[in-house]
Amino acid sequence: MEENQTNNVPKTPDPRTVWATWSLILGGFGLISNCICAPIWSLPAGLYFGLGGIACAVLSKKGRPFTQQAQLGLILSVIAVICGLLMCGAIIFVYDIMDTDTVFGEYFRQWLDAPFQMPTGQFPLNGQAL
Repeated sequence: MEENQTNNVPKTPDPRTVWATWSLILGGFGLISNCICAPIWSLPAGLYFGLGGIACAVLSKKGRPFTQQAQLGLILSVIAVICGLLMCGAIIFVYDIMDTDTVFGEYFRQWLDAPFQMPTGQFPLNGQAL
């Protein structure tokens, strides 16, 4: 009877596996959010997810070599951080150029103001009336 009770005790997961899993999840979310936020020009959330994934991968090491799951999470997180930094650089570049009186500055100002300058009832791409 006592043997039966000891077999039903749930085992706690290894903390290294939990950190490695979170590293993989955050790295994947970082890549996905970089792809979603790119057309919107919003804050690159992939940068934050990637940094969190790197931190979780480092926490999963605990003095032993990285597991395969932690390695994949680390790779995805580093790619997400690099893409997030590139996106931040592009946003800074575009808004910095918009403040100048150059040809590119005028182009970017017109490009970002175009959706707000349309007459009512027209589609933004082909200009046909509703």
